[in-house]
Amino acid sequence: MRVLLPIDGSDCSNQTLHWAAETFNRQDTRYYLLFVIPVLPDLNTVEYDIVEATAMLRKARTIMESQGCVVDRAEYVLGDIVDQICRYADEIDADQILVGSHGRTGLAKLLMGSTSIKVLEHSHRPVTVHRNIERNQPQPEHNFSSNTVL
Repeated sequence: MRVLLPIDGSDCSNQTLHWAAETFNRQDTRYYLLFVIPVLPDLNTVEYDIVEATAMLRKARTIMESQGCVVDRAEYVLGDIVDQICRYADEIDADQILVGSHGRTGLAKLLMGSTSIKVLEHSHRPVTVHRNIERNQPQPEHNFSSNTVL
């Protein structure tokens, strides 16, 4: 099985790496780690981004291999994040794309978009979204008294 794991260095991304290592059969699964560097007009930060991407890919490979996983490739590409994830999945003939979700809701989701949802919509490959559970713990219920003004 070939599993594509797009990473971005976030806690959510790192949790997804650990979840993947615990969930998929280590002997039958080959992982492909991908970091997409967005190319934005009028921003000349690509050189810095490449250094950062390389460091994050090295860290992700170490995490996976320390848990007994086989990483076939760990590389970065330049371009639109969603387009590059979908293109790369097709290129490696991925059996599964595993993306982490920060679990944003409401206005934050509307303003920032959701890479995981866009990958789900555009990919021709099976996609699993791993939600960052720690970030999304239920909030304590408020016990308002009858004289509370809302």
